[in-house]
Amino acid sequence: MEYSQISVDDQYRRLIPSKWPTIDIYEKFGSREMQTFAAELETITNPRLAAKARITGGDISADSNSPRLQNWNHAPFAYPMPEGTYSLPPPYSVLELAADERGALARAIIRREEFLSRTDEPACGVDMRMITNRVVGKFVDLRGLPPETSQTARWMMGQRLYEDGVHGVLFKMTELPGSEFICIFNNEVLVDRGVQGAHFRFRWDGERISRLYDFAADRDIDRSDIIADSMAALGAAG
Repeated sequence: MEYSQISVDDQYRRLIPSKWPTIDIYEKFGSREMQTFAAELETITNPRLAAKARITGGDISADSNSPRLQNWNHAPFAYPMPEGTYSLPPPYSVLELAADERGALARAIIRREEFLSRTDEPACGVDMRMITNRVVGKFVDLRGLPPETSQTARWMMGQRLYEDGVHGVLFKMTELPGSEFICIFNNEVLVDRGVQGAHFRFRWDGERISRLYDFAADRDIDRSDIIADSMAALGAAG
């Protein structure tokens, strides 16, 4: 192994799309019968639920409180990543988390901007929530990787490590200095259920996410408080 593995037992964070306040996704179907039908249909067509069935072997008595069966914990490993991640090309299904809240917000802003830009989305608000996970395992330490390392080289390295069966990698991003990240290759290292934290609204102005609104603190956050403009431009260019 070219890079050392280190033991990790710490809290890491990410943001996921989420309506505020939270709602039952089947409410829009009206009658209880239609809501039940929609839920049953989803069990047949949803890759996340299919992955859950594989984990449990179809055992309906499996402990629903198991960290591995929590939607937030196993969904990232059920869906392919069409644009890839920092460490792996598409379609590897992995989970990226940040060591601190600012890093989690910054990473979420960049990824959400990439998506909204591709779809030419008009100005809108996107509600997101912070999820915190305890991660315990042994991870390859790539935080010392030279910043000039190309994406192709990173992806080749990540593929090799993934095939070697490691738990994942630790890394830094040149465009987001001061934060550290972890890429998890399988959800066995998520030893506890994810914990929901603060809710935010990302304010997309048609070109970028210029501001965030923190629901709990009832305050606006300027983008520059999370990501320096020069660093964001560097990330977009890379």
